[in-house]
Amino acid sequence: MQASFHRSITNELHDLEKLMNASTNFLEDREVDAQAVYRINLALEEMISNVIRHGYDDYESHEIQVSIEVGENEVTAIIEDDGHEFNPLKQEGEANPVSLEKSKIGGRGIQVIKKLLDHVDYRRENGKNILTIQARRQF
Repeated sequence: MQASFHRSITNELHDLEKLMNASTNFLEDREVDAQAVYRINLALEEMISNVIRHGYDDYESHEIQVSIEVGENEVTAIIEDDGHEFNPLKQEGEANPVSLEKSKIGGRGIQVIKKLLDHVDYRRENGKNILTIQARRQF
């Protein structure tokens, strides 16, 4: 039972919202469990919003490709962008702060995503970041 979803969006946050709606509909139509839908969508939103906010130095329109494959036991998503080279697997999270007041804002999303997913892989190829994420399905 392979099913595929492919979308191309621009580096605009309003396009991300449309992508998230389409992704949710695609996954739910294929009867993917709510936990896997949540995990994949949270990762897509976090990673793509980081690309949109931090991936480019210019104000030009850039294309971000998103593919989702629903397999028998897992959901796999691939995000491809032409932004700055950025390997989220090499990003270290902030050590646990002594207090909330001393904690810096932001920077924890990638760490949460890495723990939430079953597999995360990054490669840089032909000037593009290619991030593959995977969540096991629950039955």
